[in-house]
Amino acid sequence: MKEFRFLAPRPSGYPPRLLVIQGALFGAGMIALAWLIAVVFRGVDVATWFPRRAWALDLLAGALTGAAGALGVWGLLAVVPPLKRIETLLVRLLDMSALRPRHALLLGLVAGIPEEILFRGAIQPLLGLVVTSLLFGALHAVTPAYFVYASGAGLVLGALAIWRDGLWAPIAAHVVVDAVMLLLLAHTWRRSHPESPSNGHGGP
Repeated sequence: MKEFRFLAPRPSGYPPRLLVIQGALFGAGMIALAWLIAVVFRGVDVATWFPRRAWALDLLAGALTGAAGALGVWGLLAVVPPLKRIETLLVRLLDMSALRPRHALLLGLVAGIPEEILFRGAIQPLLGLVVTSLLFGALHAVTPAYFVYASGAGLVLGALAIWRDGLWAPIAAHVVVDAVMLLLLAHTWRRSHPESPSNGHGGP
């Protein structure tokens, strides 16, 4: 795989554990908002978001979609400069030397579960697939490229929710995309910074 050039390690990068905690608190707020929209204002039975039939197949379909999407986007980072800026922003945001696989999985969970419950569970039935996807992109628009990427991802996630008639598949896809991208980012960063004390050590 082509090597990427990263910025030098930044001590000011957020510790992954802190982002997990912040993400969990913010995610709880999103789930509460989704519950208000769906249950209080619309009277929806939220059990329908997680149908019991074929849930394992839904999770598998979502995970495979997420893995394929993550690998596809990762390949584009080397050839699409605007996407490269997203990578740079993530490297500056996170303390990459402290990022471990468990952090990548936890960050995927605290982002993927509440966002899918809110956007695909509560908002999409109200606003439709396209508008919800654009709203999803707008709320992730730290760069114009990120708006396009997140809107496209929203379309795929929304289509999964419609196809599988529930949230198991889009949640699995969202979690896998985020986790795999973070794992690839951390792996490549460590290869680019062999002098980092985190290489070969357990870390926090």
